[in-house]
Amino acid sequence: MRIILALFAALPLLACTPAADKADTGETIARGAGVGAGPTGRVGKPVAKGAEKGPIPENIDEGVEPVTNAAAPATVAKPTSIPDQFHGRWALTANDCKPEFASAAKGLMTVNDSRLTFYESRGTLARVDAWTPANRFTANYGFSGEGMTWERVITLERNGSKLRRTEKGGDEGPVDLTYTACPA
Repeated sequence: MRIILALFAALPLLACTPAADKADTGETIARGAGVGAGPTGRVGKPVAKGAEKGPIPENIDEGVEPVTNAAAPATVAKPTSIPDQFHGRWALTANDCKPEFASAAKGLMTVNDSRLTFYESRGTLARVDAWTPANRFTANYGFSGEGMTWERVITLERNGSKLRRTEKGGDEGPVDLTYTACPA
C-alpha cells in the first residue's frame, strides 16, 4: 500500500518534467510524428545535447525572398496641427456660406491650422489624440466664448465635401453634426 501511495505522490513531479529533458535527441517528438523508418521513428545520427553545430554559412539567405507585409501602412508621423484636408469653411445650411448672411451664420465652422471658429466661440488645438491620414482627426481643444472657457475632444471626419464633427465632454452631451464645404 505504501508503494502505491508513493507512486501517486510522484505522478505530479513526472508531469512537470520539462519536454527538453524527455526528448534530448528528438526521439520522442519524432516517434509521435511518425517520422523515420526505425522502431523509434528516428532518422540519422542522434545529436547529443550541447553538441557543436558549426558556424552558420554566410550565404544562408541566398535566393530567399524577404517576407514583406504589403497590407501594413507606411508609418506617418502624427501631425502637430489640424491637417490641410479639414481646413476651410464648413456650413450646416447653405445660407451659412453666403456673405449676406454672415452676421447670422450660426451653423458656420471655420477650420485652420490650430483653431476651430464658430459663431460665438473658438477652440484652440491643445493635443492631438488620434489621426487617420486619409480622413479622420481627433484632438483636444481649449474653447473660449461668451466669457467662459471649457475643453472638448472633437473628431473631424471628412468624406468628400462633407465633414462630420463629433464631440465629447461638456454638459450638453455628445454632439454629432455633418457640415458641407462652402464654395471657395
